[in-house]
Amino acid sequence: MNFLSGLERLERAAFVFFSLFLLLQCLSIAAANIALGIAVFFLVLQLLQSKGSTDKQALCEAWAQNKNLFILLVVFWATILLSALGSNEPLRALKIFLGQFIYRTAPLFVILFFFAKRKYVSFFLLLTILSCIIDVIGGILVHGDSLRLKGLYGHPMTLAGFLIITLPILYAFLLDWKQKRQTLVVTIVLFLIAFVGLLLNETRGAWLALAITLPLITLLYDCSIKKVIFLIAFAIGTSLVFFNSPQLQNRAESITSTTLQSNTERVLMWQSAYEMFKDHPVLGVGLGQYAPKYLNEYKSPQAKERQNHSHNNFLQMLAENGIVGFLGFVLLFGYLLLSSFRNSVRKLSPYHVLIFGCTLAFILQGFTEYNFGNSAVIKYYWGTLGCLLVLARENRDGFGESSFLRFKFS
Repeated sequence: MNFLSGLERLERAAFVFFSLFLLLQCLSIAAANIALGIAVFFLVLQLLQSKGSTDKQALCEAWAQNKNLFILLVVFWATILLSALGSNEPLRALKIFLGQFIYRTAPLFVILFFFAKRKYVSFFLLLTILSCIIDVIGGILVHGDSLRLKGLYGHPMTLAGFLIITLPILYAFLLDWKQKRQTLVVTIVLFLIAFVGLLLNETRGAWLALAITLPLITLLYDCSIKKVIFLIAFAIGTSLVFFNSPQLQNRAESITSTTLQSNTERVLMWQSAYEMFKDHPVLGVGLGQYAPKYLNEYKSPQAKERQNHSHNNFLQMLAENGIVGFLGFVLLFGYLLLSSFRNSVRKLSPYHVLIFGCTLAFILQGFTEYNFGNSAVIKYYWGTLGCLLVLARENRDGFGESSFLRFKFS
């Protein structure tokens, strides 16, 4: 990769290990964390060695270009920190705060502050998508006899979290009919693998999230009659797959079931989380205190499962961090949604459509799963967001031919 020639030695080492992290993030959480830690270590060494002088301009530019996002992140962190300090175990809560809310955003900051160029982030985005695709294929080969596709991590909800971020990107790439034929063929293959993985995964919250997100992506990307026909054909094809698969059909019909245990269990957990919020409305029960409080005080007698989260991002924030943490969470992701939607409508860049699609799918699935608390999924989201923010910034000349500048290296 000759585009690495312009990087200094320590930054080049960080690039290699960060690339390794992106490739491994859907395959092994331990190996990915080690690679990310080494990458951050080399970047810190570079800053110390140069005393910040060589990177000062780049860091200032990154701050200026993403100031609103960074400010809202800090505001969100401050609201969670208040909950941590008000916890019954403040030292444990601070450790959770640093690990869950600070460290997991590292992929975003590494990209925006150190590798904010199209030639780097295009490569990063490719590795991110490949990691998810390999996870799907590996899950089929290793856990093919399971009722639900788990991926190599061995948990269906984690694989679903990867897929709801990956599929909006691949779907939008499918709408780019002016790309080279070879690239379009590769995009189709990758999308089909990911889509089959989503069907075999059978996570209903992910199905619903993408059923809403993909049509909106079509309308925001290019609301032409050809694209609408493509969307309708895709919807009909998907419906036929469900119609001819009793297993998928039964799984879809179970979404509205009032007797299925997984449905009733979620309702009971949501009710318990709301009771926690009512008893502790300002700062919640305290960061890291949801699981013991739920299991020991708030668990419904009718609930049968031992869960350490509420299966809902918003109720988890309300219960554990109160209205203060909830508002910080809503402000952060509300800004990401609204700003990307506005920029998509204004046709500033097709990559804003991807930011909107990935964020919307992530939030929608978050109504039935605490995906923000999933270490692998949230790091996957922050890394993807970093790539898309850089690509959107460097492609501000408008949609032009509605074509994405993807995977192109000098």
